[in-house]
Amino acid sequence: MKINNTYLKLFFKDQRGVSSIEYAVLAAIIVGLLVASFGGADGLSAIIEQTFESIKTKITALTSGNS
Repeated sequence: MKINNTYLKLFFKDQRGVSSIEYAVLAAIIVGLLVASFGGADGLSAIIEQTFESIKTKITALTSGNS
């Protein structure tokens, strides 16, 4: 089976699939950053939870008269 050089050159010049791969890599990076920031014991969600718990404790102390 002989491959025509014209088709081979067109195949290597075709850039349509490159954009799809770039978007997939970009999406994977974004997902990785989101998992790293929101997941785990030291993630953003844990920091937000600790902050609200601290606020709740202070409000409870103020409303009960134990400031």
